[in-house]
Order: sequence, then C-alpha cells, then structure tokens
Amino acid sequence: MKKVLSRLKEPSTWAGLAALSVLFGVDPEKANAVMQGVGVLAGAVAVLLPEAKAALAKAGE
Repeated sequence: MKKVLSRLKEPSTWAGLAALSVLFGVDPEKANAVMQGVGVLAGAVAVLLPEAKAALAKAGE
C-alpha cells in the first residue's frame, strides 16, 4: 500500500494514467474528474494511516 501511495504522489504517474485513459477512448474531462477523485482518496488514506516510525514507537510502549 505504501508503494502505491508513493507512486500516486509522482506527477509522471498522473500523466501516464491520463495518457492511457485517452488512448482507450475515455473523455479527457471524465478522466480528469476520476483522477482527482483518486487523488482525494489517496490523500485521505495518507492522513488516516499512521507513519511507520510512529506505529513502531507506539507498539514498543
């Protein structure tokens, strides 16, 4: 999950997804809306998940 989240932060990932969606015939405006939704979900997951160091420290208490 961490690897997926880190890849979603990269602009090249978004550009690649946009290019693939247009290649497969998706309307660019719809593709943009979907990608923004995915970005919002990824941001929410990043906010809710604890940092690895914080989780390890808490487990050691």
